[in-house]
Amino acid sequence: MKDLLKLLGCWAAFAASLVCSGILIGALHLHTNHPTNMDTGPMHIFTVFAAGGLLVLGLWPLARGLAGPSAARVTVVGVFLLLALGVNTILDGLIYTTMFDGAVFGSMLMYGSQALLVGCALGLCFGKGGRPDGFPTRNWIAWTGRGLIAWLAWPVIYLFFGMCIAPIAVPYYQNGSILWLHIPPMGTIVSIQLVRSVIFLGASLPLIALWRGSRLRLWLALGLAHAVSVGIYGLAAATFLPGVLRITHSVEITCGSFVYAGLLVLLFSAPAAAKAAAAVAHHDAAQHAS
Repeated sequence: MKDLLKLLGCWAAFAASLVCSGILIGALHLHTNHPTNMDTGPMHIFTVFAAGGLLVLGLWPLARGLAGPSAARVTVVGVFLLLALGVNTILDGLIYTTMFDGAVFGSMLMYGSQALLVGCALGLCFGKGGRPDGFPTRNWIAWTGRGLIAWLAWPVIYLFFGMCIAPIAVPYYQNGSILWLHIPPMGTIVSIQLVRSVIFLGASLPLIALWRGSRLRLWLALGLAHAVSVGIYGLAAATFLPGVLRITHSVEITCGSFVYAGLLVLLFSAPAAAKAAAAVAHHDAAQHAS
């Protein structure tokens, strides 16, 4: 029951972020990302709030597993939302759609408000104090190699799952039925994925550093957080898109997110043996200090 009340509070923070950003966007005469013919009536508003509930639920397991000071937990969740939800969505939207034309600043204000308020709510309501597992001890050569693998892996994962859904999704981009959708040249796609890979690393590594728990739980929590932030939240609210396209892209992004999260956990998180050794060393140090 306590967690349910906290989740409702986080959902209220999401609602507050929409209200606050809406007021600021209107006062500054900015625009947000949506087609000009999109229905903005009560049903759309209800859908957006329901999608916000999915966003909160998707981030909940990750927020629960974080350790360290509350300020650190708030920061890493907020940064994750700002990068994986905000910057990534705008960057992806700029190459595949015209929805963000003239709407980058307004959209960034909206996503920034969500990152601030939802990040604060999740970081304060969930997680625990104490010492996180952190990163295992490795030399700079090992870290450089692992970082390079992670950076190059995302474009491969993206292209693989993109090819899997291409027979279903590509016709919607090519037949002209949705005028604001288009497919850029392959060189542009690959270049943007390399940039997105840096964004995802910057969003994910602080979360891994503050995690305390098993690697399996970290994989599931991080994969779900990526799937919801990168795709499911936005697609759930995108009622102006055909249902087939929304479902297809949701499956694609979810599969890619869990594969990518699994790779990050293998490359960067501390194995059980390293965690046990660190715990023993910390215990011995505490006893020696006392």
